[in-house]
Amino acid sequence: MNCHLLCLWGVPSTRVLMTSMVIAVAWSLPNLAWSQDATWISNPGSGNWNDPTNWSPTSVPSGTATFSFSNQTTISFSSNTGINNIQIGAGAPNYVFNVLYPTTLFLQGDGITGSSSAASINLGHNTEAIFLNASSAGSAFFEVGDQANLRFRDSSTAGAAQITNTLGTVQFHDNSSADHATIVNNGVAITFQGTSTAGNAIITNNSTLEFDDVSSAGTATIVSNGSLQFHNGSTADGANITNNGFMYFVQTSTAGNAAIRNSAVIDFSLATGSANDHNLAAGSISGTGSYFLGTNTLTVGSNNMSTEVQGNVSDCGNGTQCLLFLNSGNPVVGGSLTKVGTGTLTLSGTNTYTGATNVNAGTLMVNGSVASSVLTSVNVGGMLAGNGVVGNTFINGGALSPGNSVGTLTVQGSLAFTAASNYLVEVSPVAADRTSVTGTATLNGATVNATFAAGTYLAKRYTIINAAAGISGTFAGPVNTNLPTNFGTSLSYDANDVFLNLTAALGTQQWLSGNRQNVANAIDSFVNSRGALPPGFVNLFGQSGTALNTALSQLGGEPATAAQQTTFDAMSQFMSLLTDPRTGRGNSINGVAMPTGYAEETDQASAYAASKRLAAERDAYAVFTKASLTKGYQRRWSVWSAGFGGSQTTNGNATVGSNDTRSSLFGTAVGADYLLSPRTIAGFALAGGGTNFSVNNLGSGRSNLFQAGAFVHHTVGAAYITGALAYGWQDITTDRIVSVAGLDHLRAQFKANAWSGRIEGGYRFVAPVAAGIGIAPYAAAQFVTFDLPAYMEQAVVGANTFALGYNTKSVTDGRSELGIRTDKSFAAQGGIFTLRGRLAWAHDFDPDRNLLATFQTLPGASFVVNGATHAADSVLTTTSAEWKWINGWSAGATFEGEFSNVTSYAGKGIVRYEW
Repeated sequence: MNCHLLCLWGVPSTRVLMTSMVIAVAWSLPNLAWSQDATWISNPGSGNWNDPTNWSPTSVPSGTATFSFSNQTTISFSSNTGINNIQIGAGAPNYVFNVLYPTTLFLQGDGITGSSSAASINLGHNTEAIFLNASSAGSAFFEVGDQANLRFRDSSTAGAAQITNTLGTVQFHDNSSADHATIVNNGVAITFQGTSTAGNAIITNNSTLEFDDVSSAGTATIVSNGSLQFHNGSTADGANITNNGFMYFVQTSTAGNAAIRNSAVIDFSLATGSANDHNLAAGSISGTGSYFLGTNTLTVGSNNMSTEVQGNVSDCGNGTQCLLFLNSGNPVVGGSLTKVGTGTLTLSGTNTYTGATNVNAGTLMVNGSVASSVLTSVNVGGMLAGNGVVGNTFINGGALSPGNSVGTLTVQGSLAFTAASNYLVEVSPVAADRTSVTGTATLNGATVNATFAAGTYLAKRYTIINAAAGISGTFAGPVNTNLPTNFGTSLSYDANDVFLNLTAALGTQQWLSGNRQNVANAIDSFVNSRGALPPGFVNLFGQSGTALNTALSQLGGEPATAAQQTTFDAMSQFMSLLTDPRTGRGNSINGVAMPTGYAEETDQASAYAASKRLAAERDAYAVFTKASLTKGYQRRWSVWSAGFGGSQTTNGNATVGSNDTRSSLFGTAVGADYLLSPRTIAGFALAGGGTNFSVNNLGSGRSNLFQAGAFVHHTVGAAYITGALAYGWQDITTDRIVSVAGLDHLRAQFKANAWSGRIEGGYRFVAPVAAGIGIAPYAAAQFVTFDLPAYMEQAVVGANTFALGYNTKSVTDGRSELGIRTDKSFAAQGGIFTLRGRLAWAHDFDPDRNLLATFQTLPGASFVVNGATHAADSVLTTTSAEWKWINGWSAGATFEGEFSNVTSYAGKGIVRYEW
């Protein structure tokens, strides 16, 4: 026993003397036989253990003393007594055994057995109880009085006893164990010597608890409010220790794998480590107290627990507080800390140790400061985290994760990574982890790993490293975890900063096409230019798959494009009324020849010529008049009225992202023609009507329509040429529903103008088939120009969040036609009946239908929206019938079709009067 240290920390010299006396008494006892068994009688004459008359048989036992029912349950030892076993029978009353001065009680066999919890042993002034061999204190209650001594030697054990040391000592020697005892120390000391162990005991120390030699604290639970000492080669082993007093390690003792909570002072400075290499270990450290390292390296974390030191770790406190300084008087510097194990050690206080910090495994979270540490190294398997302050830092294959959740770690000095290292950044919608470096930051290709917390994100540039003395090199990555849907990341740098860029990536979805891609790109561009998104748009970034596809389709405003093709169809049908040579212009049946719809008659040119007719037709005309066929110009004027309309379906295109479009139109036209010469006729027309159009589940529109136009028709022999110009005016309304964020009904109203023209030429001849069929190959060219103003949508229901504005646009679609017209006339009572047909190929030179749209709430977020594209090539068909009466009236009906990816049907009916 080291009396110098015991006396230094308040252990009185009388304890040392008493311990020596006990040892002497133990070895001076005679060699007892320990063989006599006896039972305490039910009505003893006294409570004196050492009176033979109190036993049956009448002899003081030395083997097993058995206790059951008795009227005397308070028993005293009046002289030194040795016993193998005190056995308390089942159902026995509580017995109190008093060891009186100056008696010593030896238990050498089994100790206290049976219902041992019914036994209480009180050690009086200057007495002793000694457990020898493998004896056990069972579950007895012990009170150790003034200068008394409870000792366990050999391989004896305290069992599950409850021991209260009030004024004496409790000693464990040799290979003895405190086992599962509950021990409260209010006396002089509890000591463990030799190879003894505290086992699994629960020890409350309010005085001195000392481990000497190579003794061990085992896995005991120790709460020390006094002095807790480890000497020689002893160890705290796997104990669970709470220190509220003064705890120290000297010589080669170590904290082992103990879990230590400290609210006062723990001093490692006088220890030299088990190998005298100044390397010490502790399973874990925590608490609000102080840890003095001296010049040692303390390795913590081997028990894999996560703990927090809210106090501080230092070399020697303020420089003069530790035992090493008190012993030597020399300055103490150079203490180091190493983190191992899978748990997290959090340092929340201001730590002032000056040696190295090594993180070899698990996490060292610095929420306070270790700025005084000469170098913090994070090796493979380790991680440095926290929002505190560190000194020079080297991430050597490990990981740096600044902040707790999201926060900032300050490096007072330089920061360097190896290529095998990782920089872990947690990101929230408003902030990201950051490391602030007062020196330089050398990146060396380490990998950035970004983990995103739940939340609603917008594009943002996060500063993840700021280095006052500059950035050297670049990172690899980033590698993302929980990256928000529809966002992407990248890294960028300036002279002093590393940035993590979170960018909107709606448009990066590979399955997007055309319109949806364009809408997504426009929103991405706005967001990535740091625009503030209205809340409704934010909803998009949480969507994917079909939901996102539908939302982007709704936002695109495709219904607006349908007005273009509908307008082209309306203008084309109106020009057909003006220029169609099949509408009976100029054919008289009263003997006055007029220019026909095609060309002048010859003997081969049938009923359309101006000068001659075939004999069959002349004979037909003769039926209705007695006069001979002569030339004249009596009928120069004609007026007519027509109704026209049609419907069209245009297939969408998956590549451009357009949808099927359906449209219809209707109108009524009136016009007048005038025969300028036998070969030339001119006329004009006015029309009014309307259109309707819709895009598959995305919206619809309608318009009121006014049209005006003029034409001229001229024949040269069997050839003809027709030209016309027309104007159209529309009052257009579009409606669409957007349900991305609630229900928004968006409407636009605007007026637009259209211009069109057509020229057609052909040559008619009569085929000698079925008494003559007129065949006229023809070619035509036409254009339609649609001038759209700039206009904006407004919310009828809901908000204007997704309302679009559309740019002005002038679109011209030129068309060429090559085809054949046919006709066949039949003489009938009162007039002539004519059938006509057409088959042609048409080519459109600008079939695309698109607009440039801009989100009104996202300035600059413009995109092209494509409508269903008209096929460049199509087949045109026509069938018509006309009846012309001799009195100048005529009526006709026409049915037309257009076939490609467009299916279009149109019809018109006309009534004409000539005079």
